[in-house]
Order: sequence, then C-alpha cells, then structure tokens
Amino acid sequence: MPGTETEEKSLAQELFDPKSSKIAARLSKRFYTPYKTVLFFTDVFLVCCAYIFSAVVSGYAFNTDGNLNPSIILLVMTLITGSFFTTYSLYSYHRIFSIKIHIRSLCVALGWSALTILLILLIYSWPQVINNTFFVPVLFLIAIVMLLVSRFFYAHLLNILKVMGISFLVTGLFSMMNADTVPAVIQNRPILPLGFLLSMLLLILGRYLLVHVVFHVWMRRQFRQQVIIVGSDKDARNISNHVIKFNAPFWINGIVAPHSVSELDSSIPKKSLGQIAQLPEILEKCDTDEIIITDDSMDKATLIALIDFCTSAGLTVWFQPKLMPIIDVKLYIDNFCGIQMIRLSAQKNEWLINKIKHVFDALFTLPLFIVLLPLFALIAAAIKLNSKGPVFYKATAVGKGAKVFSMYKFRSMRMDSGNQDHKAFVTKLIEGEFDSDDDEQPLKITDDPRITGVGKILRKLSLDELPQLINVLKGEMSLVGPRPCLPYEFEIYKDWHKKRTSVRPGITGLWQVAGRSAVGFDDMILLDLYYLYNHNLAMDFSTLYETIFVVLGRKGAY
Repeated sequence: MPGTETEEKSLAQELFDPKSSKIAARLSKRFYTPYKTVLFFTDVFLVCCAYIFSAVVSGYAFNTDGNLNPSIILLVMTLITGSFFTTYSLYSYHRIFSIKIHIRSLCVALGWSALTILLILLIYSWPQVINNTFFVPVLFLIAIVMLLVSRFFYAHLLNILKVMGISFLVTGLFSMMNADTVPAVIQNRPILPLGFLLSMLLLILGRYLLVHVVFHVWMRRQFRQQVIIVGSDKDARNISNHVIKFNAPFWINGIVAPHSVSELDSSIPKKSLGQIAQLPEILEKCDTDEIIITDDSMDKATLIALIDFCTSAGLTVWFQPKLMPIIDVKLYIDNFCGIQMIRLSAQKNEWLINKIKHVFDALFTLPLFIVLLPLFALIAAAIKLNSKGPVFYKATAVGKGAKVFSMYKFRSMRMDSGNQDHKAFVTKLIEGEFDSDDDEQPLKITDDPRITGVGKILRKLSLDELPQLINVLKGEMSLVGPRPCLPYEFEIYKDWHKKRTSVRPGITGLWQVAGRSAVGFDDMILLDLYYLYNHNLAMDFSTLYETIFVVLGRKGAY
C-alpha cells in the first residue's frame, strides 16, 4: 500500500535534504563513459580517410606554397558529413542498440548531409544569382512564406533551416578564405561525390563493427549503462524482462522499492537494493548511469524531489507517461529501447548552455526591439487616448533564484484597480479549490471588469507583454522560460512548485504553446519543470515558433 501523505512529505524532505544535495554533487563528478567519445572520433577518422582518398585519386593539391586553405576547406566539408548525427540520436545508447534502427537513422542523417553539400554546390554553380540585387529580398520573402506554411512539414522544419544555415555559413567562410575564387574542392567535381559515397560505406561498416560487435559483444561489460529501477510493480518487471529479452546495452543493478522492501514483486528478475529513502546511499555504493521510475503511487512532491536529486547527480531519469500525463498529451516523448517513456536529462555544462542562451536572447531581442518601436509608439498613443494613467505598468515579479525584479507591461487595466480579486483567484487555483473535474479551468480570470477597452485588445493579441523585451535586454528574463510569478503567488507555492524559479523566467514557455491558460495549475508547473530539465536552443526555437501560431490563433488569451 502507498504511504500516507505525511510519510510522502517526509520522503520528499529527505531527498531535498542538504546532506542528499552534497551526495548528488559528489556523484555528478564521477560519471564518465568513453562510448560517445570513441564513437565520435571514429566517425571523424573514417570520413577524413574517405575524403583524403577521394582527393588523392582526383589530384587535389593539399598544400600549395604553404597555403593551408585547401586542406582546411576539405576538412570543413568532411565535418558537414556528420552534421546531422546528433539530430538523429546516433550517439544515444537507447537508439542505436538495434541494428535496423541504427542503420536507418544513419542513412537518414547522411541524406540531410548530402542535401547540405548539394546546396553548397548549387550556390557556387550560380554565382550570378547570389550577386543579384534582389537576392536578399527574395530570400527573405521565401523565408516568410516557409514560416507560414511550415506547419505542413513541421517535422522537417528544423532540418531544412539547419541545411540552409550550414550552407550559407560555409559558403561565407569559403568566400573570406578564397576572395572571389571558387575553392578547388568545389571545382574538382569528383572529390565531394566520391568522398561522400566512400564515407557512407565506411560509416555503415565501421559503426556496425564498432557498436554491434566491439561494444555490444566483445566489450559489453565495459560499455553498457548501469540502471536502477524505482518501483515494485508489474511495470518494473516488464522493463526488466524487456531489457533482458532484447539484449539491450544496459545492466539493471536492482530495484529500489518505493515504500517497503517486502512489497517487491517476487516475479521481478532483479534483487532489491533497499527503499527509496536510502537512494542517496545506494547510489554512493552502486555505480549507476540512469534511473527508471515506474511507481505511480508517488505524489508529485516526492517525484520532483527524486528527479531533482537524480539529475543533480548527473543521472538521466526515465519515467512512464502515466506519472505525468500532461507531458504525454502535450509534448513529444522519447523511448527507452522501444518503450515509450519521458526522459529528463542531467544538464551538463549548464553554465555554458546558459551563456549561449543569454547571447541568443540578446542577439535576437535587440533588433526585434528596434523594429517594434513604431508599434510601441502606436500602442502607447492608444493607451493614453483610452484611459488616464501611465503607458507602462511595472509589476513586482519573482525571477531566477526567487529574486524579485520589476517586470514591464503595457497597462491594460484602470488605474483604480486593486489586486484582491486576482489574489483570491490564484490562491484558490494553487491550493486546488476549484472543481477538480473542470479540465478547462483557466489560469487567468476571464471577463475581468478591471480591463480597459484597449487592454482587452492588447491581451487578446498578447501585445501587453511586448515591453518585457526590455527585461530580456536587462538580463532579468529570457525569451523562453517559465512565466514569472508574483510575490503573493510565490508565498503559497508548494516546495516542488518553487523549483520552476531555478532558471530565468521567460516571455513565452512550454505551457503557453502546449495549453496556455487552458491547462491546470499543477500541469503548468510540470510543463515548466520538463523545460527546466531538458531545455536547449532547439527547444527554445521550437517554442518561439509555436508561440507565433498560438498568438495568431488567440488561444487562451484573456
């Protein structure tokens, strides 16, 4: 039987305990596997060999009078061959243990790389098109049209943009290195096609031998991942049997029971390691790379505490969609060796990711802010003509690390409006006092009488949020992230709710594009936490892209 609410709260507190945090910090430094490193450098070596052989056969001059440019250009072209490998998870343990899936994914990734090389050749084949005065405006128009119709091929949108981005970047680099001359590797027609075909053959053969023979058979003990399952139900048994049946590259160290060791299902083919409260000590003694959670009796506070501890310890966490149904309904989920599961990854080099994200925010926001200045002036005039008071409203909001800051918005309410109605509303919402059967209970007050006529239009089109671009430029907010909350909201947050303040708040986020105001409060928090543990530039770009259609559709705006 599941533990009582008091026991579950105590368990969450144990996992959040400073002692457990110190253990997690120690564990995060010990995990390293050479699997991906060896695979990456092998790929680079094989592709380089293929292109060098192709160049030698074609009479390519590697070094003329000490000029290294030809060799550098050839090296860049070899790197393009593997530019889509990470996109198709070709360095993932979970995806490439199956020979069929591995080879198919490899061929698809190489297909996109071939398209990139082809586009580079086309650009150099028609220089008169590139130099045409109308090329940039036409290219911009094509980009706008693609954006509007891209929902019909959204699954491939990022790949198409990546192909175009790499192609223009490479041709720009080559132009700087060779002035007005076409690089010899482009002029010498046989090099790239022959080199690419040889690369494809060597990669398929090399990866088959390295992954499925060397790693998976000869050195299986050294290269398989160590896994612990948290749960004692039939799902724990099914996953254990699945790994054994399909000879997946994992070793299940054992089972951690959620409440009592005696509750462990005797049909599970793995030993019990103890209870969940003992997990920090178990991980210190037992080398582990990943955690799988199957126990659906665990409350959200304990689940979030467990996820937070494991990711802080450098572990990847897997759990079934039924533990967080909102993720399964609203977002794409991963799979663990063919089993549909949700993955939350340990954020390695998080400081670097945050720096890159901050640079991206600044580079994107500054020109956008300048372009929108006329719209700012128009909105400001409309607000002034419609009601008395300032154009901007400064709200005290809670940001990263629970620090408060002044968040800018266009004023959409009358000056004599108080916040008591909103405070009472969010208190009921957070404490779960609304009807639990109402799946469409919004996160905002609908038909709010405090809103002005212009304010209704601004809110309907989400234009009242535009001044937050200033907060982004100041470094207080990001373009994408959990929405900032107000201090009186933060005060009534549960402990696991507060985890969403671990990153900079954003103008838009996953819950805006996945459900906006039509999802429940706890589900909104879960979407924010999913972003917290998995955020990257690709997810940010996807969220910004989806936000355009959400705003145009006026979904969930009040």
